[in-house]
Amino acid sequence: MSTKYLKRFFKPGSIAIFGASDRDDSMGGVVLQNLLDGGYPGELIVVNAQGYERVRGVPCVKSVSELPNMPDLAIICSPPQTVADIIRKLGAHMVKAALILTGGLSIRDSKTERTLHQEVLAAAHPYGIRILGPDCMGLLVPGSGMNASYSHINIRHGKVAYVGQSGLMGTAMIDWANGQEIGFSHFLTLGESVDVDIPAVIDYLAKDPHTQAILLQMDRMTGTARDFLSALRAASRNKLVLVLKSDVVQDAEHCTRLAPGVSDEDLVYDAALRRAGVLRVETSDQLFHALETLSRMKTMRGERLAILSNGMGPNALATDRLLRGHGQLSQLSQSSCTALAALLPDGWNRGNPVDLNGDATPERFARALEILVTDPGVDTVLVIHAPTHMAPGVETARAVIAVARVSARNVLSCWMGRATAIAARNHFNTAGIATFITPEEAVDAFLQMVRYRRNQEVMRQTPAPFLQQNTQNHIQARALVTQALRQGRDYLHHAEACELLELYGVPVAHSYYADTVEGVVEVAKQLGGSVAVRALHCENVLPFSYDDKERQRWRDLALDLYSITEVRHAVTRLEYRVRERFRDDQVMGFCVQQMKRGFQSLQINVGITRDPVFGPLLLFGAGGYTVDVLSDRQLMLPPLNQALARTLVQRSRVYDIICENSYQIERDVEQLCDLLIRLSEMVVDLPEIAGLEINPLLLNKRGLLAVDVTVAVAEPVRLAISPYPEHLSETIRLRRSGRAAVVRAIRGEDEPDHLEFYNHLSPESIRMRYFYSRGVPTHQELANWTQIDYDREMAFVVSAPRENGAGNETLAVVRAVTDADNVRSEFSIVIRDDLQGEGVGAVLMKKLIDYCRERGTLQLYGATLPVNRGMQTLARKLGFKTRFNAEEDVVEMTMMLNEATEEWQMYRLQS
Repeated sequence: MSTKYLKRFFKPGSIAIFGASDRDDSMGGVVLQNLLDGGYPGELIVVNAQGYERVRGVPCVKSVSELPNMPDLAIICSPPQTVADIIRKLGAHMVKAALILTGGLSIRDSKTERTLHQEVLAAAHPYGIRILGPDCMGLLVPGSGMNASYSHINIRHGKVAYVGQSGLMGTAMIDWANGQEIGFSHFLTLGESVDVDIPAVIDYLAKDPHTQAILLQMDRMTGTARDFLSALRAASRNKLVLVLKSDVVQDAEHCTRLAPGVSDEDLVYDAALRRAGVLRVETSDQLFHALETLSRMKTMRGERLAILSNGMGPNALATDRLLRGHGQLSQLSQSSCTALAALLPDGWNRGNPVDLNGDATPERFARALEILVTDPGVDTVLVIHAPTHMAPGVETARAVIAVARVSARNVLSCWMGRATAIAARNHFNTAGIATFITPEEAVDAFLQMVRYRRNQEVMRQTPAPFLQQNTQNHIQARALVTQALRQGRDYLHHAEACELLELYGVPVAHSYYADTVEGVVEVAKQLGGSVAVRALHCENVLPFSYDDKERQRWRDLALDLYSITEVRHAVTRLEYRVRERFRDDQVMGFCVQQMKRGFQSLQINVGITRDPVFGPLLLFGAGGYTVDVLSDRQLMLPPLNQALARTLVQRSRVYDIICENSYQIERDVEQLCDLLIRLSEMVVDLPEIAGLEINPLLLNKRGLLAVDVTVAVAEPVRLAISPYPEHLSETIRLRRSGRAAVVRAIRGEDEPDHLEFYNHLSPESIRMRYFYSRGVPTHQELANWTQIDYDREMAFVVSAPRENGAGNETLAVVRAVTDADNVRSEFSIVIRDDLQGEGVGAVLMKKLIDYCRERGTLQLYGATLPVNRGMQTLARKLGFKTRFNAEEDVVEMTMMLNEATEEWQMYRLQS
């Protein structure tokens, strides 16, 4: 996604303000004054048709045509009806960026029947002028002395970027942040986002070296879901990202916007943001506290909290909040208890939380904290202070700060009270230690730290080995779906739905079909024992089509039918019910199965649905036809790997039931994970799957069994997260040894092989690749290298079976990272030392060149050390132009991909 144009907004050399005047109620005048007060170093000029010579000391002209020089940025504060005309004139004069603070552009023009939004976009489009807003508060970049907003106060310079959609929420955040001594690198609200959207701004800020954290306040999606999640995932790998997502207004059309089977849109956003590795908060208080805590936190070692206070009352409040939030109390070591016993009065509780007693002094606070931060069972310490004569607030704060500053553990503080506590809390703010007014707030902040840590771990968790797909079965599955669509159906017949599951390796109960009551009776005679019968009709062939409150599907089922008389009577009643509700052409006969009672089966609901914003979703939770289904519906965006599938299972109540009742917990969980991965494969292979529901899925000591399944099909949609590009895989043979190998895109499961590959490299090869000597990469580095976003980055590996037959090994890797504008892609390549001369480098570079050219990238660039003659020779052979950069002491290799060089054409012919 292009972000270069955003420099005109964040780093303009000149600004023109439209609609500014000397009146006190002039929005443009407020913006101009803020620019002056902030020390904006660039050129300023006002445009106002009223004929002022100067406004607040700044030169003023009447129209765009009178501007002496065209500005980098135009800020528009004029009436709504004038905005489109201003944009048109700016575009004609080659101005490329406009910040619109004016609101009210949703009004429809009586003549054109279009909204003023549409008029503005129509005016901007022919000239390529980019629009930020309208109805936004503006933007502030304190590092550049730029306050182009109507905020009542300026902001401090800091390392947090704020991106919001509400102007008034933004001004409130500025006021609060100043009081907490928190600064910002960038601060802006997007308003109605008719052009510049959230993904573009997040991409820009993710690359900004002066931004360490991004705070996003949103109430609706702007841009595409894939761009949105891709931007968040890229940013959250290197920066702290917090999101305040307010719930939607429950209007009459709300239910039509929900994914089938999902009762709350918030659940979908939770799943999407969790998958992106960011932390979502629910209230403005949580947003403020999360910003304060997470922007100041040190790396968390774990999730165990120790609580320290000078009274049991505050300790009880904090402990109760922690346990209700499913947090974990630290278990103190024996050495810590012994050390604390020497410090505390007789009769202390000898455990966590630690009660220092009401006579605690600042010295006792400090010494107890020293003991806790060195306990191996403690990951974070919360210090709570209630004001007493023995422990003055400021003196005690100073003592705690002295210990916390030198500790590797996180320390949170809670100074209760107001009159004497404000000064102490100011000391903590200045020291960069998170501080809170109540114990509950402090514990909530700790739980936010835990949630953020878990989201980051899930994003970087190493997946289990990749499951090989059954390509032939998947071809047959595609034929099933294609046939239904050609026949004009939006569903698969029950038999087809069962076949689809079997083709993806999901065990399905044997089903028999009959069109009449007597046909069902004959099937029941052949099966013997107890049977279940389901009436099939046009409604129950679609997933999640039943009424969520009354569970209408029960009216179409007859269970536990033992005798032929019971079968005939029950099926006759089913037929009467169905024909009472549907026409003859909507009735589809009956499905007969043997009952599956016994074996202590657990009923599970699992499936696929399609969200209007984020596309396909996987659902998992308790099954059956009771209200428990909706109360335990967990969501996740595909594609899944083993680690993500396990996370989805563990969040469900199903997991707790398995842990309490199963004697093969790991086996049961693995089976469920495999099932979820197969459904994920189905979504990727068959984007026409609009919905699928297995309910119930039985889990017992015999394994898994899908009893009932429905499948809906429709026009294909894209996944919100780019799936693995299986189609890019190809088989090669090494030049000298003739050894078979596969060239394919890297995947998260490659992390162990990638570490082994790295360890096989000689120090010289590592220096050639990284330009310096370095140690063994960390798990986080390996996760970043292997778990890539295929929309933004590509890495091809050469993988071959190990000679001892124990799995595969990585032989070489080539990587390309493309800028957001898809203009330039920077590549790097490294080959295992013992594979030099096998022609692997040429194969990988050819693969990468073809890939980048196919994506429309304009330029491929790389750099190598002057001593790496082999890389330079290969680059020239492929058609790269090489140039020695004396300043960096590297040889630069550049290829324009929209030019078919003679060398490249010759190489393609030879290969």
